[in-house]
Amino acid sequence: MTKWKLVSERDKYGIAIFNFKERNKVCLELQVGEAVYIVKESGEWYFGCTAKNRDSYGIFPKSYVQIRESVVDKSGPVEMIVPNHSPIVLEITAVLREWGVLWKNLYVSRHTEYEKIQKMMLELMRCRTKILSGNLPVDEIKDIKHLVTSRIDLGNNTLGLDMVVRDDQGNILNPMFTSAIQLYMYHDSATKRIKGSQAKPNKVVTHHSHIFFVSIRNFVCKMTEDSDLLMMLYDGKECKPITENYVVRWSKEGLAQDLDQINNLRVLFTDLGQRDLRRDKVYLVCYVVRIGAMEAKETDVKRASQMPRKTPALTDCIRRPSGVAALDVTLYLKGGIETNEDAHIYVPFTPCGDKDNLDGTLKKVLAGKDVNPKDFKGHGLWASFKLLHGDLKQVREENPHLVLGSVAIARKMGFPEIILPGDVRNDLYLTIVSGEYSRGSKSTDKNVEVTVRVCNEKGQSIPGVIMMGAGAGPQDEYKSVVYYHEDKPKWYETLKIAIPIDEFKSCHIKFFFKHRSSNEAKDKSEKIYALSYVKLMQDNGTTLPDTVHDVLVYKVDHKKFDENDIGYLKLPSTKSEMTDGNKPHSAGLSLSTKDCFIIQTNVCSTKLTQNVDLLGLLKWAGQPEKLQDCLKALMKVDGEEIVKFLQDVLDALFNILMQNSDSDVYDKMVFECLLHIINLVSSGKYQHFQPVLDLYIKESFSATLAYHKLMQVLKQYIDEADQEIANLDSDILHRAMKSLQYIMKFIVRSRFLYAELNEGRGGEDFAYSLRALLQSMINLMSYNHKHIVVHQASCLKYLPTTIPDILQVFNAADLSQMLLSMIFALQGSNLATQKMYTLKDIVLSQLFLDPECRSILLPSILKQVREMLDNSNEMAMCVQILSDLMELLFQKKAGQTLDDITMIMQTVLRTVIQTTIRLPRQNELTKSLVTVMIAIFRQMTPNHFEQYFEHFHTRTDLLDFLMEILSAFKDLVSIPVYPRDWCDMIMLQNSVILKSLRFFSHTIRDYFTNPFEQQVWSNFFYCAIAFLTQPALQLDNFSANKRARIVSRYKDMRRETAFEIRAMWFNLGSQKIQFIPNLIGPILEMTMIPEVELRKATIPIFFDMMQCEFYSSKSLDDSTLRVETKKDSSQIKANFCRFEDEMVAKLDSQVEGGKGDHQYKDLFNQILMSLSKNHATMSTQGQHFVETMTKLMECLLEYRTVVTDENKENRMSCTVNVLNFYNQINRKEMYIRYVNKLFDLHLECDNFTEAAYTLKLHSKLLMWSNNKISFLLRSSRYPEHSTHRELKERIYYDIIDNFDKGKMWECALEVCKELVIQYEKETYDYVKLGSLHQRMAEFYQKIIEQIRPEPEYFRVAFYGRGYPAFLQNKVCVLIPLIQQNSKRCPTVPNKSLLPL
Repeated sequence: MTKWKLVSERDKYGIAIFNFKERNKVCLELQVGEAVYIVKESGEWYFGCTAKNRDSYGIFPKSYVQIRESVVDKSGPVEMIVPNHSPIVLEITAVLREWGVLWKNLYVSRHTEYEKIQKMMLELMRCRTKILSGNLPVDEIKDIKHLVTSRIDLGNNTLGLDMVVRDDQGNILNPMFTSAIQLYMYHDSATKRIKGSQAKPNKVVTHHSHIFFVSIRNFVCKMTEDSDLLMMLYDGKECKPITENYVVRWSKEGLAQDLDQINNLRVLFTDLGQRDLRRDKVYLVCYVVRIGAMEAKETDVKRASQMPRKTPALTDCIRRPSGVAALDVTLYLKGGIETNEDAHIYVPFTPCGDKDNLDGTLKKVLAGKDVNPKDFKGHGLWASFKLLHGDLKQVREENPHLVLGSVAIARKMGFPEIILPGDVRNDLYLTIVSGEYSRGSKSTDKNVEVTVRVCNEKGQSIPGVIMMGAGAGPQDEYKSVVYYHEDKPKWYETLKIAIPIDEFKSCHIKFFFKHRSSNEAKDKSEKIYALSYVKLMQDNGTTLPDTVHDVLVYKVDHKKFDENDIGYLKLPSTKSEMTDGNKPHSAGLSLSTKDCFIIQTNVCSTKLTQNVDLLGLLKWAGQPEKLQDCLKALMKVDGEEIVKFLQDVLDALFNILMQNSDSDVYDKMVFECLLHIINLVSSGKYQHFQPVLDLYIKESFSATLAYHKLMQVLKQYIDEADQEIANLDSDILHRAMKSLQYIMKFIVRSRFLYAELNEGRGGEDFAYSLRALLQSMINLMSYNHKHIVVHQASCLKYLPTTIPDILQVFNAADLSQMLLSMIFALQGSNLATQKMYTLKDIVLSQLFLDPECRSILLPSILKQVREMLDNSNEMAMCVQILSDLMELLFQKKAGQTLDDITMIMQTVLRTVIQTTIRLPRQNELTKSLVTVMIAIFRQMTPNHFEQYFEHFHTRTDLLDFLMEILSAFKDLVSIPVYPRDWCDMIMLQNSVILKSLRFFSHTIRDYFTNPFEQQVWSNFFYCAIAFLTQPALQLDNFSANKRARIVSRYKDMRRETAFEIRAMWFNLGSQKIQFIPNLIGPILEMTMIPEVELRKATIPIFFDMMQCEFYSSKSLDDSTLRVETKKDSSQIKANFCRFEDEMVAKLDSQVEGGKGDHQYKDLFNQILMSLSKNHATMSTQGQHFVETMTKLMECLLEYRTVVTDENKENRMSCTVNVLNFYNQINRKEMYIRYVNKLFDLHLECDNFTEAAYTLKLHSKLLMWSNNKISFLLRSSRYPEHSTHRELKERIYYDIIDNFDKGKMWECALEVCKELVIQYEKETYDYVKLGSLHQRMAEFYQKIIEQIRPEPEYFRVAFYGRGYPAFLQNKVCVLIPLIQQNSKRCPTVPNKSLLPL
């Protein structure tokens, strides 16, 4: 065979494709599908292990394994090999493997969660298959990832497994590269998320914008002509549309006219806000308008059986009402019904009656009047709905499969609740409401058609500015629906007019009225009989108001009328423009007083305003005398108007500020207007407009000298703060403090522009002015007036927001110093809470990224935090500040942080430790504070530890610190502050504690060996052993997955801790005897950890303890024992009885508690026996001790094995075996302990006679004397008796009672006679004697009168290895089943019953 060599990294992972089973020990057994880690190769063989058991290695054929792509992770202390799949696939695979074992256990135990876990596993398998297919779009993979992670988190919580910590994108965090603070925050948020998913709360929509997605699947209706389907969202309570129309051209063949749109008719109704979702009734309404002749053709075309064909263009087609389809979608919008884009929902269709209009038919449908569902006959609309959250950009990113491609956008007819940056609109929504027309020369009412055109100032029609709605192209004109012989038609038709801004001001809308005849020949000769118009701009420069307009109708005299004549523009257009007594007319036009025409307009423009006050400000230069009124009026203008014209308004204000010479009058007014605008933009409704303000400051702001006046006005308000009592300036200062961030942005940008324009001149003057402004703020903080407090609080709250801007033009170190002066200028405890919030904001600011600034700020901040913690004030904020500090210092962008950690360590570490000890575990802050402490220790280097130990002034101070921290660490591992499933957090804590313990051990050795401080050494041992034995580090109790993950990151921390404890023990030197026997129990518990190397390293400590006691002086009492090996051998103790006694007691309790195993017994025997044999003086005693302990462990392990056995006789036999062993080695206290256990077992089986005989074993150890009982003879069953006589008497009465219950009255009489002698001749207690005689009489009576079966006993011997070890070669007496139900032979094979 060729030599074994390491495999390449690409060949380290494979999957078994065949089963491989060989009896040879060097071979590794494989099962199909099992993952294999390969280490070496030789010829046709591999050497490695399986993923399920990484501790067992072996060889296997290469042909049985298929190599898979893998990634070798070398970031941890142990190399990890993972398949080359996406992280989510790897996670699903690992989870399914781990859940599979537990799921089987749930099935076996018939657990109620079995089916729930099964469903989750099947769901995870399906998701894994979908991801691996590679056919999913990005947004669907994102959704599946979110679903998978939520299912895994919920399943882990259900199964009691560890929580998986993820970042915001759902990726698993690596604790090695994550700060302790961040790791804690993710744990905490994950816990809340899982609890929230279990509680199943109602979905709370937090988005400000929503989109209703509608996909048209089909429309079925008996049609003979083409139709327009006009869809919209409709408010059923206010009876008006909410959104624009979505137009679908539907052919008479039953298909969309545009063949490219077949199966792709989708629309997004956008800009819906929270108020829209909360409307009482919202309907999806579809108006169906037939396009063709006045009267529908009688011939029907079968829509489903014919292929679509192109319809010839009809220039004179009439739009006629066909019907309405409507569906209540309120619950879809409110989340009451889950929306699904794949579900087909039926929207019933209701045709219009002969005299009905579309609006009237809709109202009947909504009211449920004259609507019979049977009349629908399957006619209607089929559609799919889905409510999407977010704006259009966000929805496109999250749902590309729904919104990409040819999807129509139907906007809300009005601005959204929050106007998004860049949302530039200039739309006019025109609703043709109704009209009233005289017959004129007609004998019947007219069939009125309204034609709408947009014309310029020359009367020329502007093409392509009219739109029926989304999905339809721009049109030159719009024609209304025609109602047959209706003199008062009600249209309620809405269209959108989109005109470029530069043309809007000169445009007007012209309406033509025409009669449409049902006779095609006559219809062609019909001409317009009237017209109306309305201008889009008013004389004052504002747009047409959003209201209902009663438009004047002018009759047309075709003999005089010239279409190109624009004389009509001089005529009034609405009734509000009419002058009393005048009857306007023009060439060919005369006012028709009998006719009326009603329209409604709604302007949605971010460029044109309807507000006169706002317009006056924008054009202030033309009327400077009205400037003061304009500035005052601006404060009353609606916020929506201001944000729409934000840039123009700001330009005007800064122009006024810079160009007006009367500074005393206008500077403060402009400043107040700026505050109003800034507060407006900062409000909730317009907060998304803040980026527009930021962009304006960055790119459009150009007032180079504004900084001087802004600082001057602000400083003036601040300086006058102490003089004011209750005037308007107080409110202005408060608003100025709230707007401080943007005021400073304007100041800094203005200064930057000035410096850029003037080559940096004026820098010193600006710095001086800014410093003076900041000094005024410092002075503000020093005032001690009640009315100033609110301004001080506002200044503290908003000042940190200005730091990024000030840093652009001011020295960072000087700013840091001034900020501290400002904060600590506050007198006493005023605004303590706000002060801490400000310190927190400063920590999170850019200043803390500068090491020089940190060196200025950090000492004062830490001092403040320490004082607060010491006084238990504002503890939550103190913890938050420390958390932010440690999180910042962990990041690379913080630069060099060694000095900062030193400062934190020396200033607050001790306080944090003491506060942690002081806080109760149930306090919510405890976990956060412990995390801070862990973060500090984690970021401390060896130099930090050395500096910290050296900074203590006295040895006593260092001792106190070590005692505190060791106590705190011991409490943390004994009573964890983190939940059990926070594995990553607990393991990080443990790694930090282990790191710290290493440094503490060296310090204790260096400082507290001479003179020796027993308490700190003892605390170290107890802390380290508690750390080592904590459940979180017992890898053997974990799944293979979890065990491998922990070892790869942290190794086995138990082994490292054990080696540290061993080193500390052997460094004790002559002081070891002080820890015997107190430390025997903890060290025994440590040695029983099931880790071979740990056991080998720590078991020799016992032999060293034996030697310590053996060579200790016999002349000293127990409290002052010392090892003096150089003394004469006659002076040494020459035994280790104390060690042996303690060892026996602790070994019993540890084994009974589940610790230890046969491997430990063998290792214990092997190591200590070898050491004893090689020792010249202790050889005999040592070997005897080892043999005794080995036999005791055998007995105890056997007892532990059968203690839960259903066969109680086996338990009894094993208990007898143990108590006999203790009797042989003369361990009375342990002997009595097992006597009591045997007694309880007999009582469980109703073996009252045997129970009595068992108690006699204890009584034989006692005397009839009044001597105090030794602790060795005390019984936990009778703790109140302190003398031999009291205890023996009490035991005798229990023996008598049990003999009585077992009908062994003769035996009871023997015990009674012994008591009689004591009462007659020793104690002379005739009262008890009388009672005892009465009871004896009862026993004699029962012997005579009661019938008992004749006893029959059997001698039973157990020979051969087929029996358990505790029964082999044993002989006992058993009572047959007939005599006593509970007496039966052990269920062992081939037993022999030998009658005596």
